[in-house]
Amino acid sequence: MVLRSLSPGSRSAGGSGVFSPESSDEECTNDRRDDSAGDSGGSPREAKESWWRGLLNRYKLVLTLENSGSVARDHLASERTFLAYARTSLAIASAGVALVQLFTLSAETIGKEWQRYARPLGAVMIGLGIYTLVVGVSRYFIVQDALIRGVYPVARVSTVLLSFALLSFIIAVFVIILAVR
Repeated sequence: MVLRSLSPGSRSAGGSGVFSPESSDEECTNDRRDDSAGDSGGSPREAKESWWRGLLNRYKLVLTLENSGSVARDHLASERTFLAYARTSLAIASAGVALVQLFTLSAETIGKEWQRYARPLGAVMIGLGIYTLVVGVSRYFIVQDALIRGVYPVARVSTVLLSFALLSFIIAVFVIILAVR
């Protein structure tokens, strides 16, 4: 675990409190290292840690922000929203599997006409679940980037599109249930 020091030179030009990933190891205030080898030379563990640290910094996968004002609260709210998208996606995909099972069991007791609708409806539901997860992941990174810049993007198209798709699907299932009976 690496904690970066709060030096004025480590802030971005805009003063947003974002630490640069190119900061040197001299700025580290707490760097856990395995000194059990006895020498201060590079142990295999240090080489592995520096390799991962370099990879994370290179692709900007680690972001450290100064907690001033509502920075932490906003980013934690964004993470909770992503988790809500993930839960919703899992619920939609599970409903697709349950729908396939329901139609398959109904086909065995009532008639085979239910069977032909089971897999396509289940596949559409699972597809909507995957779409919800993709929207959640992309929205998380868009919001995270926007919060760093000090703005907030409003989600309109993805929300309307997902709502319309789910409403259409629910109406289609209802029509199929009424038509087959």
